[in-house]
Amino acid sequence: MAEYVVDSTGDDAAHGVDLLDGDTPAVRMIVHGDLPATIEHDGRTWARSAEAEDQGDDAPPITVYRPA
Repeated sequence: MAEYVVDSTGDDAAHGVDLLDGDTPAVRMIVHGDLPATIEHDGRTWARSAEAEDQGDDAPPITVYRPA
């Protein structure tokens, strides 16, 4: 899994994001600030989905983005 950091506008909180496309390995990102509706990465646009990956009681869920 590759990891990247994105700076967004808004609050100073950090949010975990996974870019998921079928069976390919997820790309994990950390987004600082508000989560945007879409993310541009490697020439593709990814849209925020209603999905989230539960990380247990000690961590917030990871938001899932899929190809737009």
